[in-house]
Amino acid sequence: MSIRRLGLIVNRTKPGVEEIVRTVQTVTKASGVELVLADSWPVRRETIAGCDACGVVGGDGTFLGIAEAAALEGIPLFGINRGKLGFLAAYPSEDIAGSIQSILAGDFRLENRALLEIRFADKSFALALNDVVLKTRDVFRMGRFTVRADGSHVNDYRADGLILATPTGSTAYNLAAGGPLVDPAASVIALTPICAHTLSNRSLIFDGESEIEIHSEDGALLGLSVDGRPTLEAQSRLPLVVRTAKVQLSLIRPKNLSHFDILRSKLRWS
Repeated sequence: MSIRRLGLIVNRTKPGVEEIVRTVQTVTKASGVELVLADSWPVRRETIAGCDACGVVGGDGTFLGIAEAAALEGIPLFGINRGKLGFLAAYPSEDIAGSIQSILAGDFRLENRALLEIRFADKSFALALNDVVLKTRDVFRMGRFTVRADGSHVNDYRADGLILATPTGSTAYNLAAGGPLVDPAASVIALTPICAHTLSNRSLIFDGESEIEIHSEDGALLGLSVDGRPTLEAQSRLPLVVRTAKVQLSLIRPKNLSHFDILRSKLRWS
C-alpha cells in the first residue's frame, strides 16, 4: 500500500512525545508525505478521513480512543508506545525515524482484528477493539445478569459485573479478572464474570458468529464502559446485544514481530 497522507494522533501527557512528533514531521516532510496531526480528544472521524494510515503516540488507552473511528474509515493503525505495557502499540520509541521510514516504504505486515458491535436498547451502537464491561456502581452490592446466546438461555450470573472481550482484548481486563488469553486470529467472544458469587461460574468462549444478549434482573445501579471510555449509566441502555462487527480494524505491525513475541515480552514469560 502507498502512504501519501499519514495521520498522527498524539497524547501529549506522555513523556518524550514532542521529540517523537518532531522526528515524524522531519521524516514525512523528507518523503513528501502529508502529515495530519491531532492532539485533542475525542478524535472525530473527519480528522483522519482520507489518510492512508494513522500512527498513535501514547499507550494502549490512546490507541483504543481512535480504534472505532479508524475502523469505520478503513484506515490501518500503528502505535508508538509511550505508555506502560503497550500490547497494541507495537513500535518502540527508541528508533522512530527508522520505524516511520520502514512504514512509508511498505516494510510491514497488516493484521486484521475483530471488533465487538454493541447495540443498546435506545438503538445506538458502539464498536470495541478490546471489550465492553457492565459493572455494579455500588461497590458493596452484586448485580444479577441474565445472558442469552442466539436466543438460548446461558446463565444467570450473580457477580460484580461481566466482561465481553475480543481476542485482542483478552490481554486486558479479561485477563486481570481470570479470563483466558486468546489468539487474536481466533473468531470468538470471551465472556468473563467479575468476582462471581458461584465459584464454578468461569469464563465462557462463544463462537464469533454468536449474538449475545445481556439483561439486568434486579435493578442494581450499573455502569457501562466500552474500551475504557468514560462510564455510562447502563439502565436505559439495557438489554445489550453484542456480536462480532462486520467491520474490522487493520493494524500495521513490524514484519519480524509476532503476537507471541509481544506476550512473552509484556507478560515477562521466562
